[in-house]
Amino acid sequence: MRFRAKIVDLACLNHFSREYVRGVINTIAKLAKTCTLRLTVNKLYFILSDRVANGGVGMWCELCQGNFFDEFQMEGVAADHNEIYLELMPENLSRALKTAQSAKAVKIKLTNKHSPCLRVAVELPSLSSSSRIVTHDIPVKVIPRRLWNDFREPVVPDFDVSLCFYISYGVSIYLPVLKTMKSIVERMKNLSNHIVS
Repeated sequence: MRFRAKIVDLACLNHFSREYVRGVINTIAKLAKTCTLRLTVNKLYFILSDRVANGGVGMWCELCQGNFFDEFQMEGVAADHNEIYLELMPENLSRALKTAQSAKAVKIKLTNKHSPCLRVAVELPSLSSSSRIVTHDIPVKVIPRRLWNDFREPVVPDFDVSLCFYISYGVSIYLPVLKTMKSIVERMKNLSNHIVS
């Protein structure tokens, strides 16, 4: 099981560390203490799988790795199961990406020295000719294959309202019955001072 990725392109760094990905991770951090990061050859997924019916928040975020990474190497647990599932604290990943806002390059690697970690190495510019490298080791828990079915893409049921809009990335929002939505909004009130309904 191996994972290594590198971002050098400035536009990709902006999308990853400032705009899109860090925003997604910050939102996840406000919703839950842990999330699942699923890595495949072509995509990254951030997954929250709490049961919405029990007051939990479910989320499925799918990112094409080609939109962000200049290099992306991934080998899953086996040739026929070429995926990696990691449980991590999104707040830790958000802190690591915050240091990458003015970076020249970012390297992300799955390591296992004493325990599994997602290592984020940020190359920062300096006044001298050499660069400074700030390294963050984010503890992760490798999710065993027998539990992978718990993290499959959810089947979206029929909702009362469906909103679809596109802001440089496709976003679909499906809203449940209004009574259920009220309890969800109560849980999400720490995301912002304003909620548009």
